Amino acid sequence: MRILITGITGRVGANVAKHFVDNGYEVIGLVWPGDRQSEKVAQIGADIVEGDLATFEDVAKATKGADAIFHLGAAFQAGGPFTSEQYFDINVKGTFNVLEAASASDRIEHVIVTSTDATMDKYPSAGIVEPIREDSLPLVSTAWYGYSKVLTEHLVDRYVRAESLPATVFRFANAWGAGEVLDYAQFYLKTYMDQFEDSRDEELRAAYDVMSNAYDGEPHLILAADRNGRPWKKHFVEVRDIIHAYENAVGVPTTFGKTYQLASSEPFRWEVMIPYIAEKLNAPYTAVNLPITPTYYEYDLSAAKRDFNYDPPLSLFDMIDEAISHRQTGRGSIIPTKF
Repeated sequence: MRILITGITGRVGANVAKHFVDNGYEVIGLVWPGDRQSEKVAQIGADIVEGDLATFEDVAKATKGADAIFHLGAAFQAGGPFTSEQYFDINVKGTFNVLEAASASDRIEHVIVTSTDATMDKYPSAGIVEPIREDSLPLVSTAWYGYSKVLTEHLVDRYVRAESLPATVFRFANAWGAGEVLDYAQFYLKTYMDQFEDSRDEELRAAYDVMSNAYDGEPHLILAADRNGRPWKKHFVEVRDIIHAYENAVGVPTTFGKTYQLASSEPFRWEVMIPYIAEKLNAPYTAVNLPITPTYYEYDLSAAKRDFNYDPPLSLFDMIDEAISHRQTGRGSIIPTKF
């Protein structure tokens, strides 16, 4: 099978490509002309085709000879800043071009389009108690990144129903590269001290005083809770979970026309994982009730488990142990995620 991967020079795309090349697949990568990472990706054994997602002729050229497409290319928040026009051209028009080229091909067996949980409002004032299914929340984002992905999901639905295109949407949770779990800013007290320092709000000033009185330098973690003392909860996805999903789903007819949330085997619960990280790092942590919109949600992964045996391979404890070992020794099983 020949797989076209857009966004192949990104940390997820590069690792997905490497996995499939290592397992005997032919991989084609569509890359922006002059992308400095192209040579490194070519070294893993992928064929590189230069082109612009917003130009149909370039996408059609890359699609020629492909049996499947993993559409990962996108303008996204961490890679910007991008203008609204760029979000539309790269994400919306780019996805349109991928779907058009796939529909015109006589050999495409599967298109998997990447979306994001930024399409949904996951932060109501009381949090979300029940696990979120793919259809639990409306797609309501107004930020250009999230909204552009709402439009791409609608495009996929149109091509599935109108053109019988064998296409699937993967909706990523907040993604970590291997070893990046320790870098997440919301795990650290200083993040909120900086955020609240100049506030004149009485509740925020009180939370700041608790933190500043406890703070004794980095690293100092925070066991974040809402204003009523309920610890935060958030679902992430790690790059190897994503690879596992592509490996299991590609070419599987039960996934056609459906959207799946991808996340780790369990949500990150601050009251469980922060003490664990603190112990491993020999670092202090402080429990703080934060008078801001809480982070409190997790995903229901049963649809992905049912339809393509999605079973994320790593626990959060595995990720933390591995990241700490790699940070302390420079060795370990972490695969490269920064190309």
